Amino acid sequence: MDNREEEKDSSLKKKTAKGLFFGGLSNAIQQIIGFLFGLYVARNLLSPSDYGTISLLTIFALIATAFQESGFVMGLVNKREVSHKDYNAVFWCSLSISTLLYIALFFLAPFIADFYEKEELTALSRFLFISFWLGSFSIAHNAYLYRHLMVAERSIVMLSALIVSNIAGLIFAYYGFAYWSLAIQTVVYTFVSSSMFFYFSKFRPTLHIDFSPIKDIYKFSSKILITNIFIHINNNIYASVLGKFFSKQQIGFISQASKWNNMGQSLITNMINNVIQPVLNQIHDDENRQVRVFRKLLNFTSFVAFIMLFGLAAVADDFIRITLTDKWIESARYVRILCIGGAFATINNVFSNLILTKGQSSIYMFNIVGFGILQFLILILCKDFGLELSIMLISALNLLWIFIWYVIVKRFIAFGLMQLISDVFTYVFLAGIACAAAAFLSQSISLLFVRFSTCILASGVFYLLLNKIFKPDILTEIINFAKGSLITKK
Repeated sequence: MDNREEEKDSSLKKKTAKGLFFGGLSNAIQQIIGFLFGLYVARNLLSPSDYGTISLLTIFALIATAFQESGFVMGLVNKREVSHKDYNAVFWCSLSISTLLYIALFFLAPFIADFYEKEELTALSRFLFISFWLGSFSIAHNAYLYRHLMVAERSIVMLSALIVSNIAGLIFAYYGFAYWSLAIQTVVYTFVSSSMFFYFSKFRPTLHIDFSPIKDIYKFSSKILITNIFIHINNNIYASVLGKFFSKQQIGFISQASKWNNMGQSLITNMINNVIQPVLNQIHDDENRQVRVFRKLLNFTSFVAFIMLFGLAAVADDFIRITLTDKWIESARYVRILCIGGAFATINNVFSNLILTKGQSSIYMFNIVGFGILQFLILILCKDFGLELSIMLISALNLLWIFIWYVIVKRFIAFGLMQLISDVFTYVFLAGIACAAAAFLSQSISLLFVRFSTCILASGVFYLLLNKIFKPDILTEIINFAKGSLITKK
């Protein structure tokens, strides 16, 4: 490797380290803030039925958001050259689509309420759906920040919106607005984030509207649109599919369990997603470098994801009792299963991002759609046997899907089965052993807080020791990432 290549590698490492550092720090703070606000509201102000009610509508708002965004963010990020004309076309196209969608959903609201046999959903949905319309104002600006690796600015946007919206939700919940407070929280979040994306982005829309760039962007983004719809369905499938067959309280329990699993997942995936596509696209023409960077990101994801989510699964009962009290204890068994499947889902996210950098949005789409269809069939066919069996099968499907992605990825890069085992499944075994040993060690402790703390601490210590023995390189890489981030920051 000559000096010029070494300088490129060093620069890329610094950018990646900075992105991971700010992305990780931001996501950690976001999760803590969301955790604390959500904890207080769920313990003291809202019931499982309130969460179940809002969960029935979440999928409609998210699908509408996917349509208004139409994959434009990824389309702009993966386009080789982007000008003001491209951003302007995306801005006006997103706004037009979301306006038409809101009008349509406004008149469809009574039919949604009739389907779930809950009259209150009509007015609630009409208000909640305002959130995706407000979000359309920030699509192009978000893409600008993402494309230019402005991770710190995006982090400030998300944190500010989260704090303001949680305060608003807390106030309205305190004054007895019940599930309306959750809808208000969502709308406030979108308004604040859209405003701040506009502030930080250098792009400013103009009235010279030309939709011609959309055709070129849409070749890539149309697949992302379909994929995003299925991703939203996959992530919110329990309430949307089972809301017809189970009570609001039961849907509330599964939604709360999904929330904790998604918080753990998003802490990892959002951190990785902040950097993976922009970084891999920068070295698109150098396959060897791309493979090295991809494997390091895969190792990092595996190292963090499995111990975090397996650890949460190990302490699920104590975690729910401490945080949400016994009134939510039924959700603990769902948390345990979802977290195991969620850990494997974070790995699938890394594979899917690599496929997108190869321009294979069709493969990405069909893979996500196929997973969604199978997940839907599992829920429908197994609903009479209880939620637990369905969730177990879907968690197993997440594990199986790693091998589906592996078969696809190896067609585009030099990535063998032994590398998959080394980069992913080694951490599965190490995290599994660490968490099982910690659970066994702490099970005889009768004091709730002591048992919970002991299990968490022991899991971490055992895991680091096992990694020091079997995978010492990952600890060195993480230390170097942290050093690189701090050096870059200075």
